[in-house]
Amino acid sequence: MHVEALELKDLFHQHKNVKLCLSGHIHLQDAVEYLGVKYLCNGAVCGAWWGGNNQEFAPAYAIIDFYDDGTIEYYMQEYKWKA
Repeated sequence: MHVEALELKDLFHQHKNVKLCLSGHIHLQDAVEYLGVKYLCNGAVCGAWWGGNNQEFAPAYAIIDFYDDGTIEYYMQEYKWKA
């Protein structure tokens, strides 16, 4: 969704120390690994805006663990809000 997506991909590919690219603006969840970079779109906790799920995704936030060997683990934690 970035107009400069190809430039970002090329920049990340040139710098092998880039392991992760985070986004979340579209409030959905997605994960893909491409050319050694993990791309994560991490949902949103502002679920109260739409009163519950947004396109089948519950309000959630990402928990991301970074390890010394360069690996990354993540999971989505649903956010329980009170109306």
